[in-house]
Amino acid sequence: MSSGSFDIAVAGAGMVGAGAALALARNGFRVALIETVPPAADADDDGAYDLRVSAISPRSRAILEGLGVWQLLERERVCYYEQMYIWHQHGHASVAFDAVDLARDNLGAIVENRVLQRSIHNACERDPKIEWFMPDRVVELLENGAQEVELRLGGGRCLRAGLLIAADGRNSPTRDLARIASQAGRYRQTAIVANVDTELPHRHTAWQRFLNTGPLAFLPLANGQSSIVWSCDDDFAERILAAGDDEFCAALGEAFEFKLGKITGCSARASFPLGWHRCERWVNNRVLLIGDAAHSVHPLAGQGVNLGFSDVEVLASLIGDGSQLSGQKQLRRYERQRNSETWVATTSFSGLKWIYGLEQIPLTAIRDLGMRIVDETPWVKRAMMQKAMQNLT
Repeated sequence: MSSGSFDIAVAGAGMVGAGAALALARNGFRVALIETVPPAADADDDGAYDLRVSAISPRSRAILEGLGVWQLLERERVCYYEQMYIWHQHGHASVAFDAVDLARDNLGAIVENRVLQRSIHNACERDPKIEWFMPDRVVELLENGAQEVELRLGGGRCLRAGLLIAADGRNSPTRDLARIASQAGRYRQTAIVANVDTELPHRHTAWQRFLNTGPLAFLPLANGQSSIVWSCDDDFAERILAAGDDEFCAALGEAFEFKLGKITGCSARASFPLGWHRCERWVNNRVLLIGDAAHSVHPLAGQGVNLGFSDVEVLASLIGDGSQLSGQKQLRRYERQRNSETWVATTSFSGLKWIYGLEQIPLTAIRDLGMRIVDETPWVKRAMMQKAMQNLT
């Protein structure tokens, strides 16, 4: 059985885990990056877009630019959106946000998860301070002390590190090995994702309609299609997933009020159950949680990965060039800061889902009034946009 010694080990090489490995390597740390699933062969040779996309905020883009990742993206597959339009099935009010109001070129960018992850991996592979262990996984924590953690991989190798970062998703096995408890629940909704063709162009606008059955988002893609995320109550999702393409497209167009005309084509559909989880503790001795291992939010705002990139930014800043790695003080500061910020985001998104799900006439009237005030008061709208870009990322 061979062994290795590293400053930091990262379990999970998704967008956030690999981003953390890259940021910490740039700070001078020697990093072990452990990933269970080897990268699949490129599946976009036929030009088809990934069904899973992320809305990358300006702050996250700046983080990725600082790491040299954004520059590696295939520019023709990145779509910058300039406006956002939100309305509700019941009521007559709506809110429209425009980058012009903030004197910006755009409000963010829609990027395929696969494309972004590949760019981060390419940057990691170029960094001599990162050593890959793939395919492999953490199967046992042999020691989790005040100064060092020792772990055993499925392939039999043992590693020692000053810090182990659990970035292996919402069902994180590493979190369980570290005996960090999590609270979880279901929204009783299913998210349906697909890429669709529309009769009218998307106008570089992100659209969000709140329905009785859940929120529906249309996100613009660089090829002119729209990526849809239709969050439905479970029983409705089961019925609509079983529908044929023509019936699905007709139902989708009606749910979207044909804002982009008829839905003229649809890719294969995928779905996943929606739930939430959070952890009271993010640190246990030398094991630290990051990204989905620590938190998750409803996809109605498309902000989950931005919270993860903010985790990366704060952690890399707090432990600096290594002088703060050996002590617990900075790790606890990270835990306090990110736990409170993501709690606000999680409760805000859950609150939005609840507010927009109300159907009682007096409450819908109040909701419409609030939306109208936001839309018709420029300084309120600017403040909300700035707050979202600064704190929900």
